[in-house]
Amino acid sequence: MPEWIYSDFGPLPRRPLFLCIISNTDTGKIPGLSAAGTTPELTDYTPGADAELVETNKIITMPELPEAPGGSPTPAVVTKAALNLTGIGSLFIASGLRKKPAIPYIELGGEPGGDIREQRGVRDPQGIFERGRRLGGKLAALSDCILIGESIAGGTTTALAVLRALGYRENVSSSFSSNPIGLKEQVAAEAMARAGASPGSLKDDPMEAIKELGDPMMPCALGLMSGLSGSRSGCRVVLAGGTQMAAVLALGKALGLEGDVSIATTKYIMEDRSASFRQIVEAAGRPYHYVDPGLERSKVPGLQVYAQGYVKEGVGMGGASLLAGLYGFSQEQLVSESDRVLMTVELPKKQV
Repeated sequence: MPEWIYSDFGPLPRRPLFLCIISNTDTGKIPGLSAAGTTPELTDYTPGADAELVETNKIITMPELPEAPGGSPTPAVVTKAALNLTGIGSLFIASGLRKKPAIPYIELGGEPGGDIREQRGVRDPQGIFERGRRLGGKLAALSDCILIGESIAGGTTTALAVLRALGYRENVSSSFSSNPIGLKEQVAAEAMARAGASPGSLKDDPMEAIKELGDPMMPCALGLMSGLSGSRSGCRVVLAGGTQMAAVLALGKALGLEGDVSIATTKYIMEDRSASFRQIVEAAGRPYHYVDPGLERSKVPGLQVYAQGYVKEGVGMGGASLLAGLYGFSQEQLVSESDRVLMTVELPKKQV
C-alpha cells in the first residue's frame, strides 16, 4: 500500500467503475450553509458542472468554474486528475437534478429536494430507491468494484437532520474551513419540528427520515448499494465521500442492507475536529479508507488551501484518489495532474 493511503484495501479491483450521483436540494440555498458555489443560486448548476468537468474537462452549462466563495475550485478537479491517471471509466447519475449537464448521463428521475425547514426533503424516496436498485443490479455485471460519489450542495445539512432523526449525536463536516454547525443544527431542528420528529424517533423508519429530512442523493445511493451488493456477481461497493456518505451508511444499516460495502474519504475529512466521520462509520459497522492527496504541494493557491480545511471532499475525490494510489500512481503525480487539469479546464465564453 502506498504510504499516502491508509488501511488495507484488499485485492486490487480488476474492473473498477466510478459513479457519481448529481442532485439538488433547496436546503443548499440557505445562506451560509454551503460553499459549493459562489452564490446560493449557482448551487443549482454545480452538480452538472462537476459532471461536465470530469467527463470533458470543460464547463458548459455553468457561467463559471464551480468554486467556493473563497476561490477554492471544485474537488471535481482532483477526481478528474485521478481518473485521467488510471483510465478508469466514470458514469454520472441524476437524481432530483434541476439543471441538467451537457454530457451523457443516466436519469433516475425524481424532483429536486425541498428546503427541509418548510417542506419534505424528498417527494418519492421509495421510487428513487427502487430505480437505483434496478440500475445497481445491471451495473454489477460490468464491474467487480464500483465507487459511488456525490455532488449536491447542502448535503451535509440534510445528512445532519437525518442522522438526528436516526438517533445519532455525531456532527457532520462542511466545505467551509469554519464549520457552521450551529446554523446546521438550527436548520435540522426546524425541519424536525415541521415533520413532527424528534431525536431517534425515525430510527426504525429510515425512508420516512429521508422523505421528511433528506435529499434525493440518499435514496439513489441506497438503491445502488442494494442492487450492487445483492447481485450474484458479488460486486464490491465503496462509497466515495465524507459525512454525507457516512449518513448513507447509517441509513443502510437502518434498512438492513448487507454486502461488501465500505467508504473512502480524504485525510482532510478525517482531520476535521468539528465533525465525526469515523464515529458515524464505525457505528454503522462499515470499514473505511482514507487518502492524503497532498494538495499542500500544489502550485495553485486554490488547491493548496484544501490542506487548510477548505472544501475537504466531494465529487468522489477521496475514492478516485484511492484508486490512483492502488494502481501505482504517486501522490506527486496526483498533485501534478490536478494542477494541470485546473490550468487547462475550458470555461464558457463570456457573452459580449
